[in-house]
Amino acid sequence: MTFDPTMNEIAAALRMPKVTVWRRADKERWPCIEVAQRGGRAKRYIFGKLPANVQIALTSHRQANTLPAISTLPTLPARTEIPPTPAISEEQKHKALCKFELLQRYTETVNSAPFGGKLQARADFITAYNSGIAYPYIYRQLGQTSWQTIEGWKRTVKRYRNDCYHLADMRGKARRGQCGLTEEQTNILLRCTLKPGKDGRLSESIRQAFAIMKARGIRCTRSEATCRRWLENWRDRNFGTWIFCREGAKALNDKALPYLERDYSRIEVGDIIVADGHGLNFEIINPWTGKPQNHMALILFYDMKSNYPLGWEIMPTENTQAIASALRRAILQLGKIPKVAYLDNGRAFKARFFKGADFDDVAFTGLYQRLGMQTIHAWPYHGQSKTVERFFGSLAELERMMPTYTGTSIEHKPPRMNRGERLHRKVHEKAFGGRVLTMAEAHILIAAWFDEYARRAQGDGSHLKGLRPVDVFVDGRGPGVDRGELAFLMMSMELKRIHRNGIAFQKQNYYHPALFGRKGSVVVRYDLQDLSCLYVYDKNGELICIAEPVAKTHPAAAQLGDSADQQLLIEHIEAKKSCEKEATRLARDFLRDEVMPEHQRLLARHGIGGEMPALPAPAANTKVISFDAEKVAREVAEQERWQAEAEAADARHELLRLSDADRYERLMEMEAQGLELADEWKGFMRFFEGMDEYKLTPDYWESCRVKFGLMYGSEDRGQEAR
Repeated sequence: MTFDPTMNEIAAALRMPKVTVWRRADKERWPCIEVAQRGGRAKRYIFGKLPANVQIALTSHRQANTLPAISTLPTLPARTEIPPTPAISEEQKHKALCKFELLQRYTETVNSAPFGGKLQARADFITAYNSGIAYPYIYRQLGQTSWQTIEGWKRTVKRYRNDCYHLADMRGKARRGQCGLTEEQTNILLRCTLKPGKDGRLSESIRQAFAIMKARGIRCTRSEATCRRWLENWRDRNFGTWIFCREGAKALNDKALPYLERDYSRIEVGDIIVADGHGLNFEIINPWTGKPQNHMALILFYDMKSNYPLGWEIMPTENTQAIASALRRAILQLGKIPKVAYLDNGRAFKARFFKGADFDDVAFTGLYQRLGMQTIHAWPYHGQSKTVERFFGSLAELERMMPTYTGTSIEHKPPRMNRGERLHRKVHEKAFGGRVLTMAEAHILIAAWFDEYARRAQGDGSHLKGLRPVDVFVDGRGPGVDRGELAFLMMSMELKRIHRNGIAFQKQNYYHPALFGRKGSVVVRYDLQDLSCLYVYDKNGELICIAEPVAKTHPAAAQLGDSADQQLLIEHIEAKKSCEKEATRLARDFLRDEVMPEHQRLLARHGIGGEMPALPAPAANTKVISFDAEKVAREVAEQERWQAEAEAADARHELLRLSDADRYERLMEMEAQGLELADEWKGFMRFFEGMDEYKLTPDYWESCRVKFGLMYGSEDRGQEAR
């Protein structure tokens, strides 16, 4: 049970005069109550609100006088117990040892003084120490002190049985890590700070938090520096959450998440090749447009084991043709077929040409599958998983040497590209005269730099451990591959249908006489590097023929064409007549051998007699074609006119069914093909170019015009025609 002591009880417990205790109680305003008792009224002080040392003294006094224990106070530890050594830092331990060393020197000096000279010895010791001459190292660690402080150290060491680590400076430990901010205030600070925007400054977030607290009536007496320290401590303890909220998932992956470490000793040269595209940071003349172009795509295949650049290609845009060319060169350089291709996650690398697709009519296999290679695609926005990304960082050395260098980023542009840098532009113009590299020159320079890079010794931090890439690569290079077999394996396959003029492929008809009379689907194989022929197979994989492009004839070969045009026309007509003769011969033979005998038997069964009329036989040694040149020219012109009118009508109906945007894009493609547009379509194109739908997206239409120009080799033909 608790009790409220009187002044007499407090004075007895503290072993002090009553007047001294009364003055302290009046000065510290101890809470009390007045109670009636025998002889008058007396003050009793509330026990729970007295100072801690007074409560302890009262408890000990009552226990010593066999009074009931006070249940509200904790049990005091025995005096013989020694507190454990505190958890302190290495710096605190070092300073505690310096204090203990100084204490020992002080004790030895005072104890060795004669009787009556201890005070003077103590004063002389402190004067010598504070001068920094007697114990310079300890003085640099502890600074000035007094004999009273050293006497306090002596009592501390005695109390803790010579445990010198109790001399460590523990001031502020009880409140370490605390800043006085309430939970509500810290929540407001976090909401203002953990928002998207990696460039957001903490001072801005803190000012916003103060404004929100003021609007809600929350009083905050802490300074901006206190809030900043709390936020920085929270960031250090929750760095992953901090990065994700402010910078996103990619920054979380790049800065906070752990990464995998590869063991390169488990693979050999050519086991894994890494492929990626890189936009070159200097201008190159586009061979299709004749204009300088920045950020042309460099497609590179890179050996993971040796860090050796194998094969590359430069293209205005990253496409499957460039990747196939780079892969072919990489295999030739490597001398064997790689086992695994580690690819980028881009659309070009994941195209059907490489991955393959399944159809009902025929099974396709992608390029890597035909070569016997397995593929691994990198995670999106996870560049560090591709070792070639580090190589592209080194490639910036070559880019900075180019006269048309444009910078690896906006922040690193050369001065001549910034606004107001007239002098730099003049110096650059005078030095290089507007010279821009051609595609061939870029290939030569890149090849030379690749060769120089392969002969550099890699650092000890690399898995090559000081070796040169070329040394590792040569030791593991293959014996070589057959170029013809490689070309056949790298041919792409597509499912095509046979029409009357052969097979349509990339805006071109391919024909062979073996295709005459066939219908349905066939499989064609082709080489993107050589489109001079198509290999045509049936569904069973049997080769039908090797189809070649159909040459177009002169519209008026007999009148306006030369001898080559007339000869080509004759060959086409002969081929057509030959097909016609073959078709009629088959029909005549079928009529003679099957249809008419069956008809005669049917008449005989019904009692009707008669002889089967004789079929006209072709004249012997008849030439395939014998004609009048003028007559042929008239027939050809008439036929072509009819065909052109029919195609124009079909094209008009097709264009009318399209939307305005799709119709304009289709007309752009027709112009790039060199087709003559009717006046109504030219007028529509001028009308559409004045509409908002065109003006709001000029970059898209310009990219379409460039794309069609690259496809058909005539980028500006349509604009010149209009």
